[in-house]
Amino acid sequence: MTAKKGELVVVGTGISFGHLTMEAKAQIERADIVLAAIPNGVMADYLLQLNPQTESLMSLYGDGRTRPQTYEAMTQRIIDEVQAGKYVCTVFYGHPGVFVTPTHEAIRRLRALGYRARMLPGISAEDCLFADLGIDPSDNGCVSYEATAFLFSRRPIDPTVTMLLWQIGIVGECTLTEYAPGPNAMRVIQNMLLTQFPPDHRLCIYEAASIPGLPTRIDWFPLADLLSIATKPYSTLLIPALCLPEFASERLAELGLSEQDLAAFSPA
Repeated sequence: MTAKKGELVVVGTGISFGHLTMEAKAQIERADIVLAAIPNGVMADYLLQLNPQTESLMSLYGDGRTRPQTYEAMTQRIIDEVQAGKYVCTVFYGHPGVFVTPTHEAIRRLRALGYRARMLPGISAEDCLFADLGIDPSDNGCVSYEATAFLFSRRPIDPTVTMLLWQIGIVGECTLTEYAPGPNAMRVIQNMLLTQFPPDHRLCIYEAASIPGLPTRIDWFPLADLLSIATKPYSTLLIPALCLPEFASERLAELGLSEQDLAAFSPA
């Protein structure tokens, strides 16, 4: 099927001002129209300098809309501009495919309609977290959940693996209109963690710096104090691993190995 006139490229600004990639910048500059969902005023002004045909999608928040209604309005606006035959660049904060519903949905629908649509990678809050906290996810593994999905689902909690709970500041918020934890949600999260971690296990609330020079939030505290810790909608809760996993001795035996043979894989 021949692609129709009109095309979409989705890019991200990264978390901080200097994270915009050269590839993303080039796409912004060449677009017929740039549709931007950027809460940072400094970056929003910069996008206008790169391409005067930049329009904000942020006005689609509010007016009594739930978040899903806002995302649908954004998706449809993107699709309308592509169907008008334009080369559209949509710009979202951070990585454009991480916690961003409209980008994935617009790409899916446009491809189904025969239009070209693609996404370029960007720097996400997770990338910043690994750098700021000095965490290598390959050390003992890392699992990552949206906090409300974790709360509502029966998921195993593995104390041998580092865990990230994204958007802990709106965990359990079911109206999809508020920007605070739902009633009793944080206490339930605490009780879930206490099944596998002791009360003095140290957790961290992390918030990446969005502007160079502003501080990154890195607040360590014991699990017992979780209910007293202030959060924002974009806060991330880091739960470090408590212990190392046991070796699977039966598998090692099948491979002709012992635990001593694996010493070379351990850090000095």
